[in-house]
This record gives sequence, structure tokens and C-alpha cells, in this order.
Amino acid sequence: MDRQMSAPAGTGRYVKNQNQKPTSKMGRLGRSMKLSVADFFGLGDEDSSQASKWQNRHMRYYKGKIKEEHLPNTTDFDELDSSIPHIIDPLARSSRYTSQYSRRTTPLSSTSTYTPSTRGGTIRRTRKDSVLKMTWKGMQTIAGTRKKLRTNKASMRSYAPGSLAGDLADARSDLGDSYPAVHEDLVDDVFYDEPSLMPEKYLEKIREETSADLDAVPALSLASTMPAPGWRPGAQPKPAPGTPIPGMDMPDFGMRRINRDICNSIVERDKRHVGMGFVGRLFQRNYRPDRMNSYVKKQIDEIDDHRPFFTYWVTFVQIVVFIVSVSVYGIAPIGHSETEYSEPIQKPNLAIESTRYLEADNLWIGPRQADLIHLGAKYSPCMRLDQGIQKGLDKDLEEERNSACCVRDDGSGCFQSVESKCSKTLSSWYKWDNNGPSQRKSGTVCGQDPRYCRNPSSVSPFVWEDDVTKWPLCTDTTNPNTTDRTDRHMTCKISGRPCCHGIQGECMITTREHCDFVRGYFHEDAFLCSQVPCMKKICGMIPFSQDKYPDQFYRLWTSLFLHGGLFHLVISLGFQILIMRDMEKLTGSIRMTIIYVGSGIAGNLASCIFVPYQVEVGPAGAQFGILACLLVEVLQSWQMLERPGIALLKITVPIVVLFALGLLPWIDNWAHLSGFLFGFLLAFSLLPYVSFGTHDRRRKLIGIILSLGGAIGLFVLLIILFYVLPLYNCPGCQYFNCVPFSANFCKNMEVDIDRNATYSSSVHG
Repeated sequence: MDRQMSAPAGTGRYVKNQNQKPTSKMGRLGRSMKLSVADFFGLGDEDSSQASKWQNRHMRYYKGKIKEEHLPNTTDFDELDSSIPHIIDPLARSSRYTSQYSRRTTPLSSTSTYTPSTRGGTIRRTRKDSVLKMTWKGMQTIAGTRKKLRTNKASMRSYAPGSLAGDLADARSDLGDSYPAVHEDLVDDVFYDEPSLMPEKYLEKIREETSADLDAVPALSLASTMPAPGWRPGAQPKPAPGTPIPGMDMPDFGMRRINRDICNSIVERDKRHVGMGFVGRLFQRNYRPDRMNSYVKKQIDEIDDHRPFFTYWVTFVQIVVFIVSVSVYGIAPIGHSETEYSEPIQKPNLAIESTRYLEADNLWIGPRQADLIHLGAKYSPCMRLDQGIQKGLDKDLEEERNSACCVRDDGSGCFQSVESKCSKTLSSWYKWDNNGPSQRKSGTVCGQDPRYCRNPSSVSPFVWEDDVTKWPLCTDTTNPNTTDRTDRHMTCKISGRPCCHGIQGECMITTREHCDFVRGYFHEDAFLCSQVPCMKKICGMIPFSQDKYPDQFYRLWTSLFLHGGLFHLVISLGFQILIMRDMEKLTGSIRMTIIYVGSGIAGNLASCIFVPYQVEVGPAGAQFGILACLLVEVLQSWQMLERPGIALLKITVPIVVLFALGLLPWIDNWAHLSGFLFGFLLAFSLLPYVSFGTHDRRRKLIGIILSLGGAIGLFVLLIILFYVLPLYNCPGCQYFNCVPFSANFCKNMEVDIDRNATYSSSVHG
């Protein structure tokens, strides 16, 4: 059946003002953007059409009775206000009118029909039935209801059936003649707001016969249906706890009563109220009865109860990323210190030596540090050109500039080395002294010579510099005269190539076997460490725009979805399912996304500034931003909570304890602090609130401006400290992240970037 729905009377929703001056497109666009921003922060004005719509819905009946002040006074049937509902409980016994005129309607019905009672006149009260007779009638009623449910598939729907005439007729026949007759051919119109019209003669009869009952109905004044000046969402308000579900105020027997109780319990259980939620129930908070007037209750009921889509999405992504990372990269040694590996390895000098390799353990049961960097962990040297890392690379370049090709006398091989690492007994170290045929001082290089390279060739004006660290990689080389012993560096078999290893861009000339043992990246086609971008290989992910200038700033975001191990993941999932999910039901997905991602990025920025060489993963900063939301919620609900000081203390103590745990190893307290401050500022501007006075709107506007300004200022300050004025040396900053109670207590947090050059280190044996 086609149904037409019109706007509520008096709203003027579809009436265009003919006298209004046309505005430009830019003016309309600016006004639309202004209204959208105001609505996002809960400061927008209520649309008149929407206000009238909700007003009509609030003016519905209460247990089958209508407020007397909402009954029309007009005598003309056509002049009645269509926004006034006219609903009578067909099974009410308290009114003599219902015995003469029975009316078939549903709570939101737009049509009604009045039929005289089949018996007529006033029904006399009969004597109450005996207990046995009432029990028998009740059993018949339940049996009839169950039979009806089995035969009628429509009754299994989650919404009210299209017609209740059959059920009510059966109920009338089962419960006796004291109940009025029910019209059989009415159309149920529960999904529309347009109420039906009622003749004046029936309205007068209602006033006369039901005046005593109407006085007992709680008043729903017009002021209570108007929008409150607090946080105003744009969607339909949810029912308050204990409010009957529309369409469920039916005869209170059989399956109808069960359905009503179940639906009411679901609404009461799932509704997220300001100042309460999971943490409020955990700490046994209560509202102050003297503050919970109709004005405050209406604001609480009108705040939307959102679906926590962002929490579910973040949780799903974090689980998938952890499964993929463990499946691809494996698990690091489990422990809290380091694991030592020792094997006999063939070195570039062709000698087999016992080689020792240390690898950091992972307490969380997860991937290694180098693998976490490849996956997108927070690591400052991959995000900017780091002065501490560059100092170690400069040492490598200086030694490589003074290196030369070490050739074994028996012709078995050669490798690039400094003079101290080339055995004078079994090998010869060929070093140019500016007197040879090449007329160069820097070199030689095993396998590469400007005189024999065709691509790129060393010709004017592209002559190679007298500095081997600036030589390009030769991809096409001619074979020199094998009888000339002065060019043995070009005819020998190269036994050592560049190998990038570690997490600080270290490079050494070694064999593939040795490179695989230390989990490095072997470069088969390169000759010098200066020819390979080690930091680019170590960082992985999207390559740098320039090989030697790290720019992976997106790690501030990607690290939020990574976890150090299984235990770390379980802690994050527990927090998000219990705390973050509950908070998102109050804030909504968009606001929760801003708070979560913004707090996480701010926390990672602070961690990059004060502990730049630590490999950090996880949403620690984002989670402390959610904890800040809980604190702000208590502060904004201060006036309506019982014992708000106790509530504030109960939420503050766990936060302080978590900050104290950040002084232990493996936990980044700088990310916690920055994420908490950033989340605190964002929460003040984005969380829903309840107003308690006429000046609350101005206070909210000032709070939004100050909070957003503070958040933007904090973020800009962190950006400046990280990229513009980097803080490379802060000895006291580590004590906020880990307090050394013993000599080795914070050993796993120590990072030594003042390393020796790889050409002269003992790694070559």
C-alpha cells in the first residue's frame, strides 16, 4: 500500500519565502560550511523543521492517554492541527468513553476509526472472577497467543506487525465482554509522523470522561520538547532508560510482555550516558538526583549512542598486521637482554674464523627490531637526516677513502681493506701514491678503475674525482691486460662485497656467508660501501626520494598499527574493547578517529625527539589520549555526579600508576605524556557535554577555541623540535623514560651511536 508523508503542520518546511533576496553561490557555500562546523562541535542552531518534527513525536501519548493541554479547541473538523496525536488505549478500563467508542490505533498511527460499542451504553462493573476462573482464562490467553505466533510469520519480525486487530479481537473474546470492540479494517502507519484528525464531539467526550485520568499523567510541556542549548546531535534521540519502546505499549500479557521487557532491557543496557559508561559502572558512579531535572535528562537522552566502527576497524587491522608480520619475519629470541650466536665463518681473507653475533631479545614475543623497522616502526633515523647516525657514517667514509685493494699473493682472491687489516705475509696491499699510471692518490678499488670503465666513463668534463667515496658505480668494465701486475686489483677474484647490517646504517666489506649470519643485506654488484644506500635498505618500506636523505615521516602513523609482540597486542586489544569502544559509543567514529590518531601521532613525535634511536611500536600515545577523554568526561560532568571529587580521584590514580610504570624498561613514557596532553586538549573540544546554565554555550565556544589552539600549538612545537631545531643530545631525558635503579636495569634502553668505523673494527676478524 502506497503511503504519503507530509511535513508537520506549521513547520513551513516546504514553503519558500518569496521575499527573501537571492544569495550568491559562494554565500550559500560559506553559510553551509559554517553551519556544518558549528554542528560538528555541538554549537549549531536547531533546524525549525526538525524541532517541529521531534516536538510532534514528543507529544505522543503516555500509556494510552493524551495531555489535556495538547487537545485542540477548534470545532471545525478541517481546521484541526494535524500535529496533535489522538490515541486512546482500547483496553483501558478506567474511562467510560472507551466502553462506548472503541478506537483502533498504534502508538504512531496516522489514521483512526471510531465505532460504537456493540453493547452500547455504560458498562456496569461486574464482580471480579474467581482465582480458578482467572487462571483458566490466562492459560487460554497464553495458548491462543502462542498459536497465533506459530501461524502468523509477521509476528516474528523485529518491528510491530502491520495490524493488531486480529490479536486484539482474540484477546477480547478470551478475556471477556468487559473489553470494547476493536475495528478490524484499520491501516497501521507506525513509520510516519502525520497524526489523524478527531471530531470535536469525541474530543469533548474525552475531556469529560477522562479528566481524572489525565491529571495523573506526567506532564510533557512544550518547553521540554524544545532542543536544549547543550550538545545537540542531528539524529533522533534515543529512548531513556525505562522508556517504553514505540509500538510496544500493547496489552500486557503473553509474548507482547516478553518482547517489551527484552527491548527495554536492550535499550537500557546499550545506551551510553555522559559521565557513565564502562568506567562509570566499574567505579560505581551515580547521578545527583537533585540535578537530574527534565532539562538535564532531555540533554542526556538526546546525545546519540553511536556504533564503535572505528574501534572495530583498528582492532581488526592490528590483529591482521601482527599475524602477517609474525608469519613473514618470524619471532625474535624471547628474553630481556641479548642472545649471542657464534659460528665458524669464512671471512674475505678466505680464513675461517669463529664469529660472534649479538641480537637483542624481545620480551613481548614478537619480531626483531630490524624487522619492526621494515614494517613501519617509529625510528627517527628513517624519518630525517640524523646527526648521530651521520657521524658514524662519516667515520666509515674516511677509512674507505684511505683504503685499497688487498690481493692475496697466490691469486686466490682480493677484497677492499685498510692497510692494518691486510696480511703482509700472504697478501699485497696495492695503494696508489700519485706516481702510477692513473695519477691518483685515492685508491685502488678491487674491480673498479676509471681507466677501464665505459659506463659511466671518466672523460672530460665528467672526470672522476680523486676520492673513491665519490666514485659512481661502474656497470660496464673492459678487461685490462692480464700480464700487467700493476693492475692486479682488476684481474683478481673479489672475495668481499658491501654488506649493510644493524639498524644504524653500518656497512662492511665481507662475504655473503658472513652477511647472512649477521642478518644483513649483501650487495653483489657493488664495490664500495659508499656506493650502497644502507639506511635506505635498513628502513625499507617506500624508498627515499633521495637515497641518502631519509624522509619516511609516515611512520608516525603506521607505527600505531604495529605491536612488539603477542603480549603487547593482548594489552592493546583489551584496552580498546573495554575502554575505547565504550568511549566511541559516546563520541562517534569521526571524533574518536581524530582523538586516537592525533594523540598517537603527537606521542610518536615526542618519542622521536627525546629518544630518537629507540625502535618503538604500538598505540601507546593514542591510548593515553583515550584515558585523557575519561578524565575530561568527569570534569565536564562535575555538577551532575555524586561525589565528583571521588570520581576524579578514582580515574586519576590509575593514570598516575600507568605513568609510573613508564619509568620501567621497554615502555616509552614520552609517548604517554605527549599523547595524554594532546588527547586532553582534543577531548575538551570534541566530547559531548551537558549544559547547566545559560552561559554554558559561550563557555563551550571559548573552551573549543582554547583547546584547539593549544592542540595546534603543541603539534607545531613538536614539529619544530623534530625537523627544524632537532634535539640530538639530551642526557637527562632518558631518566623520564627509564630510571636506572641498578647498573644494568636500563641496559636494553641504551643505544650506542658513537661506534667505530667498520673497516678497522673487529668484525672482520
